Amino acid sequence: MAEIVLDIGGIATSVVTDHEAIVDVIKERYKGFVADTPADWRVEMEVGTVVPGADDHVVVEATGAAGCFSLRRHDFSGTLALGRHAGSVTLLDPDEVTLDSFFRVAYSMALLERGGLVLHSASLVRNDRAWVFCGPSGAGKTTIARMSPDATLLSDELSILRVTDGRVVAHGTPFWGDLARGGDNVCVDVAGLYMLRQGVRHAVEPLAPGRALAALLPNVMFFAKDAGLTRTLLSIAGALVETVECATLTFRRDPGFWEVLDA
Repeated sequence: MAEIVLDIGGIATSVVTDHEAIVDVIKERYKGFVADTPADWRVEMEVGTVVPGADDHVVVEATGAAGCFSLRRHDFSGTLALGRHAGSVTLLDPDEVTLDSFFRVAYSMALLERGGLVLHSASLVRNDRAWVFCGPSGAGKTTIARMSPDATLLSDELSILRVTDGRVVAHGTPFWGDLARGGDNVCVDVAGLYMLRQGVRHAVEPLAPGRALAALLPNVMFFAKDAGLTRTLLSIAGALVETVECATLTFRRDPGFWEVLDA
């Protein structure tokens, strides 16, 4: 039996498996996030047949036990016990796409307890502060990252933000988009949160907290249809938009948008 620890978003997860290929994929796919630290979570992982009925969509359902949820897709099925910080999952194949899909869903749930959200966003560090750019596929997240060679990449696809001690911090993640590389595993205070809009000029339009919350929520990665978790998510999102500057960033395809943000 092998054990390997991943530290993502400030949560260390011990993956326990007797399948050598899983360990090999994790070591390669999550370089920079493999840690030698005590684990907060324990997840048992195996390769086998997934629960029948799983399809291309992620399905997260309460099992009936307190704080326990089933997770399934066409390529994995498992359970997470949030209160016990434990889980188990069966992978159809031990490839990096299947592993990454599971970890994205699992961390989107585990982070709620720590005041964290997984956002469809690019995040970059400049001048010791993190800048977060939200939007769906095609909004320009990877474009923003590519036009910022002097910035430290946290992610070009899925960022982790946590509200903690009256501040909002961004964590680097291994969850990438078109750049096909993970971010630096660091934690940095957030300077601002921006909703992307492509246009013919660079402009920033501040958003009041109510409008910012409405714009933010569609960018939160979350699959569980559970009232308690949803309340927690809304509370975190509300605190986030009350704590950091939120705005719409209209930009054209050149790095001049940084001049507007730095003004």
